[in-house]
Amino acid sequence: MGALLSDLTDDLAHQYVANAHDRLAADGPVADARATWAEYVRACHGDVVADVTLPESDVAPDAETIDRVFVRACYFDFLVDSLLDALEGTAGVTLRNRDPRTNTDALSVALGPLHDRILPPERGRDRVRAAVDEATLRRLGPDALRDLYQRVVPREVRLALGEYYTPRGVADLAVEGLDVDDPETTVLDPGCGSGVFLTACLDRKLTALADESPQERLDAVVSSVVGIDLNPVAVKSAKLAYCATLFDDLASPAVDEIEVPVFLTDALGLVREDDPRVSGEMATGKFDALVGNPPWVPWERLPSELKTRLRERYVDELGLQPHEGVVARLGHNNDDIAVPFVWVCLHRYLRRDGTASFVLKRDIMRGAAGAVLRRLQVGDRSLSVEHVHDFAGLEPFPEVGANAALYRFAADSDSSFPIETTVWRSTDGASTDYGTGSTLRETATRQRTELRPLDPDDATTAWIRADAERAALGECAHDIRHGLKDDANAVFGLDRAVLDELEPDLVYPYVKSRHVRKYGLTGHDLRLVPAEKAGEDNESWLRETCPETYDYLAAHRETLLDRSSSWLDKGPFYSVFGLGEYTWADYKVAWCRLGFKPDFAVLSTRQDPDLGEQPVIPGDHYMFVATDHRETAHFLCALLNSAPYQRTLRDISSNGKASLSKSVVSELHLPGWPDTETSRRLAALSMEAHELVGESHDGQDRQAAIESIQVEIDRLVEEALTAGRLGE
Repeated sequence: MGALLSDLTDDLAHQYVANAHDRLAADGPVADARATWAEYVRACHGDVVADVTLPESDVAPDAETIDRVFVRACYFDFLVDSLLDALEGTAGVTLRNRDPRTNTDALSVALGPLHDRILPPERGRDRVRAAVDEATLRRLGPDALRDLYQRVVPREVRLALGEYYTPRGVADLAVEGLDVDDPETTVLDPGCGSGVFLTACLDRKLTALADESPQERLDAVVSSVVGIDLNPVAVKSAKLAYCATLFDDLASPAVDEIEVPVFLTDALGLVREDDPRVSGEMATGKFDALVGNPPWVPWERLPSELKTRLRERYVDELGLQPHEGVVARLGHNNDDIAVPFVWVCLHRYLRRDGTASFVLKRDIMRGAAGAVLRRLQVGDRSLSVEHVHDFAGLEPFPEVGANAALYRFAADSDSSFPIETTVWRSTDGASTDYGTGSTLRETATRQRTELRPLDPDDATTAWIRADAERAALGECAHDIRHGLKDDANAVFGLDRAVLDELEPDLVYPYVKSRHVRKYGLTGHDLRLVPAEKAGEDNESWLRETCPETYDYLAAHRETLLDRSSSWLDKGPFYSVFGLGEYTWADYKVAWCRLGFKPDFAVLSTRQDPDLGEQPVIPGDHYMFVATDHRETAHFLCALLNSAPYQRTLRDISSNGKASLSKSVVSELHLPGWPDTETSRRLAALSMEAHELVGESHDGQDRQAAIESIQVEIDRLVEEALTAGRLGE
């Protein structure tokens, strides 16, 4: 598609987009279509598109966001429409349902007739048709169309809509376990996007039907491989990919038309209920297999109407809300729509004893947000996970850094463990080729292992790989606390120049994510902490005891009252959260919860040139264990920095934004102080390492000494874990 892409990046795209914006301003058919299309998008997705920030380097950068998105959608639809023209002309066939609306009446406007209004055929679609030949048309698979779509539609829009397009190699893995080679097996992708899973199924079916006539093959596949999507442009694109996969059969003289079963509608039946039809007959129902990559739209981005309908219709029936109260509000039920989407589709479309294969987040193997999946129950139907492809060491979605796994389910089957698992990693020195399942296997490294629940009697607990450091997992005997949260850095974060304007009594050394390293600190900021515990009503005391500090806070009253977090509603206007007796403990084993930086250090007091020696306060990005016992703190720090615990953290962490959250670290075996020779030695080694880090941040001799300490810590922890006597 080189010539076409060259046109896309040059004057063809510029002419189309510029003309489309001109037509919008003229308030004619294009403007009418934009209004109808925008209303459809809002009904399906809420106002997420309007909230995105688009790049400035675009035609009409000052136009409304929804107008710019509409024009880009029209341009991609124009390209797909033109390529369908070329395919129909070359193969000598007619696609009867090219318009996404044909089979469902889901959208009351057609984009196709607009294209010649925006760009005359001789300057538009005729140029596209001339740029492609038969060989190009045969290569018009979903990967090529996805690349084209990504060049046309801004990344910000795709992410707002939850569009994470899947490489063909991953789709091949998904399809392999679903028995779609059988011509009688029916399969549905309920969120088909550009059609990569559909074409993976088609290729396998066509191979199985090699001895049949072209018309018999076409009849077999269009009655058994079905797609659904809410995006009208994606539906047309998937139809193009579907037809390109069938090119040889469509080019047969015996074939003159085809109707492709890819439907524009809502697979969940929340936004709209349609009855998809092919040749006037109902085309959906129950399927033998489901496959796909569901939308990964964050829960908070969903329209409130859609969330309400989902709750009313499916939450109780399908068990989509295993948590209640504050835990649910914190997002522990589902962090995005993907798992609820899959569960509803299993409920609506999968036949008894059917199978399914879906790309989902790797994180749902563990953590509160994955509890729905790990229950392995869809209403009154049980599930089992037959296989997991864990892409922990690959990046199949490099554009968004999504951390993914592929789960294959069997419906109406009792769950059993262990779960057979393939862990995929990149091969040293080689790039991974996701072009097909075969090239993925040739260019990536695979490791066979198994998944088991952390608690063998409770499948909803975290699923841990059998090759993990299982001995480092177990009971955490300590409370894990959240660092100070005040949501007003401009007020509570202090420059040293401000210290002269208020009493220093309530100012403390404060650590952010950049400050903590393994076994020590690299600096600190200054923070005003106007209370001893969260929500404390000490306004009268503060006004009398620290009047300058109170006046400083009062001067920022409006800013503090405008803070949005509900955690800060209790107490005076300057209230903070994450503050209690634990904050003032003599020792705190602290770590940054964001990203994956498994560096643990013991915080106590710190000498400051203006404040003197003061307790160190962990910031909002930090979690910590508080204790008044110095040896306990350093013992825990040694454990957490040891190789066995570090390897386990790498396995059980989500690799997401909060990789080292409370839920992750609390899965580790962190015993109370055992007062053994090993624990005392580990504590002493941690103290030595802290002293070395405190003396200097560099220096080869000191670094070598720290590494020597780490080697001994690793050995002691390994021996204690293996012998089962760490907490004894």
